[in-house]
Amino acid sequence: MGQELTEQYQEVLKDYLSGIEEEALRRAYHLGCQAAEGQADLEELAVAHHEMLATLLPTETRRQFLSRASIPLERVLQGYAEAVAALRSTCEALESKARQQIAELAAAASTLEAEIAERRLTEMALRDSEARFRVIFERAGIGMGLVDKDGRIRQSNLALEQMLGYSSAELHSKTLFDLTYLEDKQLSVRLFKELVEGKHTHYKLENRCIRKDGALLWARKIVSGVYGVRGELQFAIAMIEDITESKRAEMALRESEARFRQIADLAGEWIWEQDGEGRYLYSSSAVSEILGYRPEEILGKYYYELFTAEDRQRIAQTARQTIARKQGFRNLINRYQHKDGHEVFTESSGAPILDSQGEVLKWRGVDHDVTERKRFEDALRLRDRAIEASSVGIIITDAKQPDHPIIYANPAFLRITGYELEEMLGKNPRLLQGPDTDPEAIEEIRKAIREGRDCHLTLKNYRKDGTSFWNELLISPVRDANGKLTHFIGTQTDVTELRRVEEQRHEMEIARQIQLSLLPPAPLRADGILVAGFCLPATHVGGDYFDYFSTKDTIDLVIADVSGHSVGAAMIMAETRSTLKMETYWLVREKQGLVHKAAQTLAILNDLLFEDLNRADLFITMFYAQYHPTTRELTYANAGHNCPMLLRQGKILELDAEGLILGVKKGVVFEQKKLVLEPEDVLLLYTDGVTEAQDKAGEFFGTSRLKELFAAHAQTPPQGIIESIVSELEAFCQSKSFHDDISLVVLKVT
Repeated sequence: MGQELTEQYQEVLKDYLSGIEEEALRRAYHLGCQAAEGQADLEELAVAHHEMLATLLPTETRRQFLSRASIPLERVLQGYAEAVAALRSTCEALESKARQQIAELAAAASTLEAEIAERRLTEMALRDSEARFRVIFERAGIGMGLVDKDGRIRQSNLALEQMLGYSSAELHSKTLFDLTYLEDKQLSVRLFKELVEGKHTHYKLENRCIRKDGALLWARKIVSGVYGVRGELQFAIAMIEDITESKRAEMALRESEARFRQIADLAGEWIWEQDGEGRYLYSSSAVSEILGYRPEEILGKYYYELFTAEDRQRIAQTARQTIARKQGFRNLINRYQHKDGHEVFTESSGAPILDSQGEVLKWRGVDHDVTERKRFEDALRLRDRAIEASSVGIIITDAKQPDHPIIYANPAFLRITGYELEEMLGKNPRLLQGPDTDPEAIEEIRKAIREGRDCHLTLKNYRKDGTSFWNELLISPVRDANGKLTHFIGTQTDVTELRRVEEQRHEMEIARQIQLSLLPPAPLRADGILVAGFCLPATHVGGDYFDYFSTKDTIDLVIADVSGHSVGAAMIMAETRSTLKMETYWLVREKQGLVHKAAQTLAILNDLLFEDLNRADLFITMFYAQYHPTTRELTYANAGHNCPMLLRQGKILELDAEGLILGVKKGVVFEQKKLVLEPEDVLLLYTDGVTEAQDKAGEFFGTSRLKELFAAHAQTPPQGIIESIVSELEAFCQSKSFHDDISLVVLKVT
């Protein structure tokens, strides 16, 4: 290195002295650095410097260039010194790092020794832990198993084997999923897969397992993963606990709670707690349905603040005394005021909760909404009172007992039948039947009862005293919620009077038919006259009668009114007509060529009918006339009847004649009158039903109104006159039916 360095320096010095100073000095500096790095001896370099100067410079100029020529050597020394300083610094750094590394190595050695000692202790602890785990694994009271990443059981303890009924060898051929109930398997597989994938390090679940004998058991599983350094699952530990009994208890509890909640919801129970003063501390949500308040709205309120105003004022005065008695209560009816204002009734039960000194801590209770029940009970009581007060007899029989005994009878039934309640209870209603009770009605009742259906009929029954009455009976079956027949309700109405009225109505109808059947069927036209008649039977049948007929020499007219409104009156009217017709026939036959007289006819009729009229306590008014076509002479007589009207040339004359009504006594002499009718004369015969007809205000139609009406329509045919009068009557009375018969006969001379 020394020879090479010297040679290089000689080259640098030559270049420097030749004028290439800057480059030569740079190279001199680097030579100094190389000398320091190579640990070269600089004395050789200095000797070579002086020798070279002696060679290159003459003696006379050497002194002049000596200081300038030493600059390259100084630059070499500068590079050397700086390189040495750098090397020294580097050496010191290396020494420091060496010392640090030595210290670190010492510390590492100490740590390694500690770790070795700790590992030995850990290995010892691990062996102890494994021993303890093995003891715990084998002797654990719950089933345990070691499972590979496929879920297959590799090891199992005795508890697991006994739990599932398998031997150790049988279990080791199965996976956890083979032992899981089908419906629970999907979840079990998913959770274990996530454990293998490291998504979680353990999981818990409860599912059903299948024993070897096929029985199901509920198990609580905790499966934990054991992972390698790279995070792969090495094995899993499965802890399986038989929770079948607790699960059954839990399910039973849940079912019980569900039943309770369901019953509470269905029943609408309002559960509450109050402090010792009666202020609400707690309220269940049912208060919203019952009273319309949210639970928090009533907290802090006294219980009576929710009552109606009437009850609130009354109960507030005695609340403290009631609470001070510390007595529970059951089925107490409270009347609350709903938030919207309507009344709500509840059935309340509660009890005090006392401390050890017997002081009231709070009250706990429950209210049940009985508003609908209260309304039903009130309605039931009202119905019971209505049944008790009803004028219709009501009985109830028990269809579940033999012979359907009576178990209830209302006062009206007892009044109708004359029996006491004690006499009827336990008896069958057939007790009311008697000798004239219709067998067909009895059979219809029996059939309806056998078939469990309604029955409605009227039959003759008998009271306790033996008198009969007509009973309109309605039998209705009563069934329970399952449709089973339990009772019959029988309503009994005494329709004896209605039956009598109905029979009378039927008789009246017969009489009406008799009455109408005896009247002329059509108007009469003969020998220059026209005759028409009309009869409108009243609501109550009377004995109005009119007739017109031709004999050998005359045309006879008759109008009559039998007193009373009954079938008897109609029968007397029929008898009168028959007698009159027979009398006329006899007179014509026996006295041919002779015209019988009107007065004579009335006298004969009176004598013939007297006995019948007297026995029936009836009488007859009658107007009888005979018209002689050849002479136009009208002969007439009157037995107390309304005077007919004769319209002649615009004036109305009343045809009156003295005569007593028929049926008062025998041997009556009747006055007979006669007049000659002229062309265009019109004769009107009528009964008092026309003039005595009344309007709504009670005013009579009257004779004057009839005369005016008769005169106004005199130019029309007889039938037209009749129709006009009837139409005016209907308008006057505002009805098409009248209280008395309306009879009219019109004769018009042409």
